[in-house]
Amino acid sequence: MLTKDGEKEKEGEGEIVETFEGKTRLLVPAVSLIGKVTPKVPAFFNPSAKLNRDISIIAYRAFMQDLKKNRKSLADSFSGIGARALRVAVEAPEIEEVHMNDINTLAIDLSKKAAKLNFVTEKCNFSVNEVCNFLTARPTKKNGGERFGIVDLDPFGSPSQYIDCVLRAVLDRGLISITATDTAVLCGVYRDVCFRRYYGRPINNHYANETAIRLLTSLIALTASRLELAIHPLFAHANLHYLRVYIEVSLSSSQANKVYDNIGYLRHCFRCGNRNVIMEYDKSEVCELCGNSFSVGGKLWINRLFDKNFIKKMSSYYYHHDDNLKTNGSNSSNTNNDNKENIDYYNNNNNNKMNIIKKILAICLNEIDDIPHYFRADEISSKLKTSPQPLQYVIEKLSTAGYRASKTSLNTSAFKTDARIDQILSLLR
Repeated sequence: MLTKDGEKEKEGEGEIVETFEGKTRLLVPAVSLIGKVTPKVPAFFNPSAKLNRDISIIAYRAFMQDLKKNRKSLADSFSGIGARALRVAVEAPEIEEVHMNDINTLAIDLSKKAAKLNFVTEKCNFSVNEVCNFLTARPTKKNGGERFGIVDLDPFGSPSQYIDCVLRAVLDRGLISITATDTAVLCGVYRDVCFRRYYGRPINNHYANETAIRLLTSLIALTASRLELAIHPLFAHANLHYLRVYIEVSLSSSQANKVYDNIGYLRHCFRCGNRNVIMEYDKSEVCELCGNSFSVGGKLWINRLFDKNFIKKMSSYYYHHDDNLKTNGSNSSNTNNDNKENIDYYNNNNNNKMNIIKKILAICLNEIDDIPHYFRADEISSKLKTSPQPLQYVIEKLSTAGYRASKTSLNTSAFKTDARIDQILSLLR
């Protein structure tokens, strides 16, 4: 850790250094900043998840506009060195109370020291506990054990075993944000493991990341319904090795009874590329275009993934409020030469990250998100034996012909449409 004399200090099993993300000072193991694989020892910090955390700051601030005063708390169940929670404490003034939990005592010690560096100790609470014990105990200062307004779950691997605890810990009309990094399972490499963890079969195809998001959302919806809770998806995104959902949870047995209105199955033909949605599983059905047997995925969420009003609020915060995300702490008066390289790195890469967020939100606003699949441009061009055609041209052709069509935020080289693949190919020939 950097001392007053600018020297580095040994703590635990490795060297600890100070770095910046947004306007927040973080204390992280030096080993986490080098190499491609992020170690969990001596404490966990993933620098490549900065985009994930950038988006969460915008989402949390947008969500807090509609929460009552006594609900403005956040629980970070797997906080690691506190990167997300500390950024919330510093950069999301709407949130009054932040709770950090990790099973690693060194990670929590670093979080406490970083809270002091950022002058946010008063709004921070710290816990060393197993996730479900932490969420069940709800160790709050101000509200005497009330549930949290926002519960974040970002585990190392699958979130499936913690969904029940997260749902029990969030307030009525509160927000849960959940990350899954077991993408090989969710995208179809290990189908039996996926069925065991998520109660649904994946399909390893061109749009596997969307299927993965919908499998996760389905698990959350079905678990919630058992607790007489209903879910309302607000936003979802996928990047690198992870996918992430933001979901509002409300107490409503009548809405919980309707959960299966939003749950179905996806059929995909690997011979001709035909794909469609069915509400009931029928293994015997064959593709109506080529006669091949369908591969079936699900159960999965087949309704909307985005709340367009919420996306507008996120966009508003991005354009008008979130200077925190764009300055990256370069104005800090307590910067020394040991930090300069880290700060320069984040500043030089920040514009690209912000452009990604801008593009994601812009596409989400117009995305046809009640269609649970998409078509990749290279998939279509391969069947046509031509070079890929511009997405905008394809979307305009489909729209002119009377089909619904849009870009998708889940793949920059793909489009969504209610046209069948034979209709798409006929139109573009």
